[in-house]
Amino acid sequence: MNSLKGFGLCALLAAFIFGLTRVPNASHVFLALSIVIIATCTVTFAASIRRSRRDRRLAGVTGRRRRA
Repeated sequence: MNSLKGFGLCALLAAFIFGLTRVPNASHVFLALSIVIIATCTVTFAASIRRSRRDRRLAGVTGRRRRA
């Protein structure tokens, strides 16, 4: 069993929090971080839909997906 399993994540979080204490405008950092996270999620979601449509088209499935 690895006793240091979550140590890297804890160290990263501690470094991030320590860095925020040194930044005079922490609200701008949170705003920028939020914008990056939202943009990444939106692009990933759009790529997922595009890939799903392409896969269904190549498989020859017609029509919309039906929900069970």
